[in-house]
Amino acid sequence: MHLGFLNSEVDEISNAKKTSSRRNFIKTAGAMISVAGLAPSAAFAGNKKQGFNGSGRMGMSTGEDWIDTFYTGGAEAIVHYYADDFVFEDITLFQTIQDKDELYRAFLPFGKGSPAGEHQFDVLRYDGGMAGDRTAQLRMENPGGYSDADWHHWSKDTFLGADHSYDEWCVMQWIWRGKHNVDFLGLPAIGKTTTTRGITFHCYQNRKIVRESTFWNYRDVAIQLGAAPAPNKFWLKK
Repeated sequence: MHLGFLNSEVDEISNAKKTSSRRNFIKTAGAMISVAGLAPSAAFAGNKKQGFNGSGRMGMSTGEDWIDTFYTGGAEAIVHYYADDFVFEDITLFQTIQDKDELYRAFLPFGKGSPAGEHQFDVLRYDGGMAGDRTAQLRMENPGGYSDADWHHWSKDTFLGADHSYDEWCVMQWIWRGKHNVDFLGLPAIGKTTTTRGITFHCYQNRKIVRESTFWNYRDVAIQLGAAPAPNKFWLKK
């Protein structure tokens, strides 16, 4: 969820800090909502007001902090949530970043007030826990069926950051709604609004992101923009 669809527009984006919050999900969640049978006050009690600058276990409040800062704080604020040695990977765009200046530029189009449009992100689900001793296990050897060049091309980004130790992990599922002021990845999108889902995997060390892997549904965006047909759901009962 980031660069790739802007050219010169990114240089026009202000990097002024955005301090207002567009919502406060944890504090205002309705009492009737339940998570694993618990009311929000009980389900999120251990994570309340923690965020990336807090203490204790990461959780839904951490996810909300991350996604809110990405939008309201913008690139200037969110890059500080990443460790000095990190890997950011957007699988959809086949894009991997290990430099904070590049990460800053990649995040610029998505802050509040960006000339690229308004991009809202909301976390739906947070699954995570302590890493223990179950950290990265790699299959480095070519299993066959690929040339060495192809195997390297398709696997190398996955292996990046495997030497970064981490003490906690999470998987977050989220919604991305964008109202576009510019074309999107070569598709005509000006004045249009698209909504899609995505998923992000995080590895944390000392409450900093050391590895991020993100995937989002580009095809569904293309369908909404009239650039791809809807799938024929042949598996459904007629």
